Amino acid sequence: MQLREFARQKAEFDKIDTRLVAISVDDTEHAHSVWEKAVQKQFPILSDPGAQVIRKYGLLHANGKGDADIAIRTTILIDEQGVERWRRVSETVPDIPKAAEVLERIRNTK
Repeated sequence: MQLREFARQKAEFDKIDTRLVAISVDDTEHAHSVWEKAVQKQFPILSDPGAQVIRKYGLLHANGKGDADIAIRTTILIDEQGVERWRRVSETVPDIPKAAEVLERIRNTK
């Protein structure tokens, strides 16, 4: 799971002054469970069950799972001024970038 890998690499993200935040369309209870178990409280997981934030970033797949809306798996780097510096939309689970790739991308954009 990508979030576990990122949690394990948190010290490396801290070294380059980078904060991790995950956003999920899941309800608060599920997001809290993942925060405690999968990422061991290493970074916040925001619950966006109404998909308001996800929709603003253009990352909502309407009726993506039957008649349910789902978030498109995406990794985004946003700088200190709130400017999006990089985005990778993953079409498949194996396509989700690894923490090492994201760390390298951050180092190259600073």
